Amino acid sequence: MGVTLLVAFALSLDGFGVGMAYGLKNIRIPFRSMCIIGLCTVATMGISMFFGYLLIPYLDMVSPKVLGAAVLIMIGCFQLIKALSPTKNDALNKEKAKEEAVPVFASYSARVEDEETRQLFRLNLSIFGLVIQILKTPSAADIDNSGTIGILESFLLGLALSLDAFSSGIAASMAGIPAYSIVLVALTQFIMIRTGHSLVGKLSSKLLERAKFLPGVLLILVGSIKMF
Repeated sequence: MGVTLLVAFALSLDGFGVGMAYGLKNIRIPFRSMCIIGLCTVATMGISMFFGYLLIPYLDMVSPKVLGAAVLIMIGCFQLIKALSPTKNDALNKEKAKEEAVPVFASYSARVEDEETRQLFRLNLSIFGLVIQILKTPSAADIDNSGTIGILESFLLGLALSLDAFSSGIAASMAGIPAYSIVLVALTQFIMIRTGHSLVGKLSSKLLERAKFLPGVLLILVGSIKMF
């Protein structure tokens, strides 16, 4: 159970950044939208773990558990490398001391620019090399200009967050992580988004900067535990 909780926490931390990004613009995240995000996570991770279980009978040369654990460690290392890599946004933050900090995680980055002309939400799906950029003015941060995340936007966010965990789900199933972790990841993600949304302006930028290393560290820890 403890390892399963670590997996859920590691795959849900991106939701904290999502919550803070919308919280900075006072955009509401209704319960319906949260449910859609959770359903996207359950569906995508369920499919990925199903694929993982299908692969197990064909792995004769190596233990599926060892292979799955090794993949989790590799994903964790990749996320750490991404977290350590400097970005253009980091350079801008150094030049503009008064700019508000937004947590940037390895697999998902949500950058909010303090400009009157545009708002940038960048969904960085590092595993698949897919980057979705949605440019908006600050007054139109949500699609229908209602100040609330609608169905379409919540679907895009849920898809981005769940796709990021797709490869981790395959590896987790081979490593012996139980199927109920799917629901646990969705619930933890719900909590993380709500927490990030409510803690805007209450956490130091240094703490948020350090938090971006957690997903990678936790995945490496889980992989190491399942391997030995």
